[in-house]
Amino acid sequence: MRLDRFLAEAGLGSRRETKKLILKGRVKVEGRPVRDPSYRVRPGEHVEVDGKPVVSPPGYRYFLFYKPPGYVTSTRDKLPTVMEFFREVPRHERLFPVGRLDRDAEGLLLITDDGELAHRLLHPRYRLPRVYEVEVEGEFPEELLPCLEERFILEGRLTLPARARLLYRSADSTRLEITLYEGRHHQVKRMFSRLGFRVVRLKRLRFGPLELGSLRPGEFRPLRPEEQADLVKLK
Repeated sequence: MRLDRFLAEAGLGSRRETKKLILKGRVKVEGRPVRDPSYRVRPGEHVEVDGKPVVSPPGYRYFLFYKPPGYVTSTRDKLPTVMEFFREVPRHERLFPVGRLDRDAEGLLLITDDGELAHRLLHPRYRLPRVYEVEVEGEFPEELLPCLEERFILEGRLTLPARARLLYRSADSTRLEITLYEGRHHQVKRMFSRLGFRVVRLKRLRFGPLELGSLRPGEFRPLRPEEQADLVKLK
């Protein structure tokens, strides 16, 4: 964690205020003055300000959540939000969902209090894969699969190329797996509507290195150490 952020999380002021403390030489790490606000504080390092030790802020928390349909991906809304499932979690008011899923969509959602990581996960530069299982009305022709993968104009900008494959098809409905590399508003639904098909179910199976696995709707669990390590590599 950056030194200025470490101090801010420990309650010594805003990022701007803690940066001033550092630049003035009032902060030491392992007994040595550090004047670089971007210095990365390693676990276990002793930090002090004006000779007084700084208590390390509590570690960030990461939860893998199966969002059920009918909930808004937000911290506050007039409608039921995904955060209602986390009311019993200590310091739940600091948690927030990373990215969004439509109210009627379901599946994997990352809940955390790590704002820096959330920003990186959603940044287009990283192009993290988002894998969805999609069910549409009617029989989707296999020859239209390349149309799902091609780029198109959405909100004035070209989308990134996608990947698509058939999972099941009948006269009444078709299930497909869609992989996107960005998170645009209603992107999956718009991909199909432009081809004349209506999405009746949308479920996210994977986001970057995270997989939904055996979680059931409304369930969540802390990330495993190896999952956290995969995410931290992006920071």
